[in-house]
Amino acid sequence: MFCGEEIEVAEALGEKKAVQTQEVQNLPMYESIIENRLSELFAACDNPLKQFKKNSFDDDFTSFYNANRDIFEAMEMVYIGNGSSEEAVSKLTAYVMEAARAELEKETKKSKKGQKQLDYNFLVSIQFIPAIRKYPVSFTEPFSEAMVKDWNEAFDANIGLASYDMIAGGFRRKLCYITTAVCEGLGKGPDCPELQILKDYRDEYLEATPEGHALVEEYYDIAPTIVKRIQKSPDSEALYRALYRDYLTPFIEEIRAGQYEECGAHYQAMVLDLKARYM
Repeated sequence: MFCGEEIEVAEALGEKKAVQTQEVQNLPMYESIIENRLSELFAACDNPLKQFKKNSFDDDFTSFYNANRDIFEAMEMVYIGNGSSEEAVSKLTAYVMEAARAELEKETKKSKKGQKQLDYNFLVSIQFIPAIRKYPVSFTEPFSEAMVKDWNEAFDANIGLASYDMIAGGFRRKLCYITTAVCEGLGKGPDCPELQILKDYRDEYLEATPEGHALVEEYYDIAPTIVKRIQKSPDSEALYRALYRDYLTPFIEEIRAGQYEECGAHYQAMVLDLKARYM
């Protein structure tokens, strides 16, 4: 509130503004803004996963949101101007996918196109959708839901419907990203014994020393990226089974045997190995 920029009361309070029903003037201008700005957004997207870290997430998200407010405002006008209907939502999702396709088609090498697709999946699911869901108007929820569905179908992806609070809350609670993902990927519940044992070890042993705390901090900087990349792999279940077999099972056996230092050394080896493989 001290930056000199105008703010909406509803936005500051996290409330949704009421959509105005009056006729929108100069609709082509807003459509042009959307097309041009989305084109710029995808063209500038370069390995956003690299910057996805706990310590900088809040500032990075705020910067992204403020930098793209004009897109959200133009989308609101187009939504109203097209009757605030399902067809209007479909028109907006089409703008996003057309901008992404246009940039993907510029890449001729298959490997680079595949990497760019992963970058765009991240941009849409972790930055764009959470940012537009923060924008306080009524169209953002139906748009976000349709965007996830249409994007997954168009690009054979598997992005989810995330929000700023979900992502930031996960960082703040220090969720066991990889362990949770492995357990869920193998059909185990969020309260499975394996997850609880490893959480207790993290909180009661690793976090009790400066060295252990530093290791945990590094883990939580890289874990969200690793999980995202495993989830995008066609053989994600096999990767989760390998993680469970090679790391989680030995960890649990060492913890149950009271071999806490050995487990700590193996935990560090896991972090280094996963960092080398996925980062």
